[in-house]
Amino acid sequence: MLFNMSLKIQLILIVNILLFVAIIIGFFSVVFTSKNAVRSEIESSIKLAEFSIKTGIQKNPDLYLFQDNLLGLQDLDVIRHLSIQLLDKNAKVIDQNKTTNLKTSVPSWFQKALGLNSKDLEALEFPLMQFGVQIGSVKVLPNPIYEYQEIWQQFKNGLLIAAIFFVFVNIAIYFLFEKIISPIENLITGFHNLEQGRYKKNNQSFGISELDILRVKLNQLIGKLKKNDEKIHQLNQKLISIQEQEKKEIAKDLHDEIGQSLAAIQVQAAAIKTMQKSKNSVNQADIIIQTTKDLMGQTRNLIKRLSLTIIDDLGLEDSLKDLYNSWIKKSGYKNAHCLISLPDHKQFSNLLKETIFRLTQEALTNINKHARPKRVDISIQEINNSIHMQFMNDGIVRNNKKTNGIGLLGMAERVINLSGAIKTGKYKGMFSIKISIPL
Repeated sequence: MLFNMSLKIQLILIVNILLFVAIIIGFFSVVFTSKNAVRSEIESSIKLAEFSIKTGIQKNPDLYLFQDNLLGLQDLDVIRHLSIQLLDKNAKVIDQNKTTNLKTSVPSWFQKALGLNSKDLEALEFPLMQFGVQIGSVKVLPNPIYEYQEIWQQFKNGLLIAAIFFVFVNIAIYFLFEKIISPIENLITGFHNLEQGRYKKNNQSFGISELDILRVKLNQLIGKLKKNDEKIHQLNQKLISIQEQEKKEIAKDLHDEIGQSLAAIQVQAAAIKTMQKSKNSVNQADIIIQTTKDLMGQTRNLIKRLSLTIIDDLGLEDSLKDLYNSWIKKSGYKNAHCLISLPDHKQFSNLLKETIFRLTQEALTNINKHARPKRVDISIQEINNSIHMQFMNDGIVRNNKKTNGIGLLGMAERVINLSGAIKTGKYKGMFSIKISIPL
């Protein structure tokens, strides 16, 4: 999951985790140090109180018991670590040092943490004897709450400082990464433009030497790819021009050679029919004449397809309808629909007319070669000063092998040559080729 995040979020997350771990370690360090310091101070105070009581009050109770057998503890100022009590023989408190009603804000969990893995400090009780009879006792109680309060206050101050540091670190990382990420985003944009075929260089320095090296390398790559793309485009255009020229030459050869030969055969067959009166010779002559008529018709259609003279003869819109009708007659598709609407086709350039016809021709050929459709929808329209062409069929692909330089690649090259756009994919359960060419 971490690797799917952006670099900025990853770094902020890692730094925050490290800060959190540092705070946890600091907390336990403070607890351990404070716990030992508090215990040492309280134990020292208890030992001092024990020494004073044993050497003073226990040995000379008459000297210390005054004011109605009290020790005068009420006049004793607050002792931070201890509470000293004078008990009578019934264990009732009759005198004790001053205590402050401290409303501590130390959380119980913090107090438990300070007392973790430590033995409880036990209270000490010293009996007071007078004339061999116990008249009471002095009790010393450990009272660490004052120390806990100070430690908690220090800990809160530390937390406040850590929080401020935490915020400043995140702000620093954010602005630092804004400086670093912005060039990276520019590089990503450059690669995206390169992927889309937009060869745009970035000549603005990033101010970071490593990223500037990447920028320079990317610019060099863009320059090389642009030159290669231009060369490929030029070669493809030359290839298309050569193909068209070859088709025209083939059409000329068909007309000049095969067409004339077929005409000669037809003339000879007609002569045979005139000269010979036998039934068989007449039948043979009729067969020859019909065969040559069919061959001449096919030759004319082939010449029209190769040389595109059909566009000059019929116009673009009618020539497309003729192409579609011939395709339907040959393929036998029954559930096929075609819409051709090019009201301004007479104003189109020869290159645009030729491109529209060849794209339609190639699309129909591809349907026959690669699919067995039950339904075919074809639309060729002029909309909003653009030519919109769509060829859809629900057939299955027969061959997944891609060929280079023909088929869709050739169609795409023709479209790009006129600054158009071509898109292929599935649409409503059918394979679709969408083409848009601006006028």
